[in-house]
Amino acid sequence: MTSDPTQDDGILTPEELQLEDDNVAKLSENRYLVRSDGAGATAEMPAADAAANITDADSSPAHLESTPSDQSADTSLAEAADPHGVEITLKTDGELAHHRATSHDVREVFVELLTWYAGQLDDDMSPSEALQVMLAASDLDVAPPSR
Repeated sequence: MTSDPTQDDGILTPEELQLEDDNVAKLSENRYLVRSDGAGATAEMPAADAAANITDADSSPAHLESTPSDQSADTSLAEAADPHGVEITLKTDGELAHHRATSHDVREVFVELLTWYAGQLDDDMSPSEALQVMLAASDLDVAPPSR
């Protein structure tokens, strides 16, 4: 690395990853979640760690918890401290991906779910673009509320 930070600073190449490690979860082809915490981590992550897993920069991560389902398999969503939550498994092109998010704000959970889901569908499109394509192709009549 040089003294001038680049966009690639801190990004590991596939050769640098040990993909069989307990701290690595495969999200989709060539997409992995690498947790920095040890194997003894719990499903209840501090807000600072949760912010690292949020893919939507516009959502407020203050109370958002987002973890892969395999890490929270022995804890129930019903036992989460936050009043709103979602746990989902998605299968696309034969690949499975898991997602869990809880928050005190139902809107944060909804935005996180949509952003995560859309991000799983196409590596070449942003989640916003994927959602626009999906809504345009649906029978839903979605218009922003008038203010």
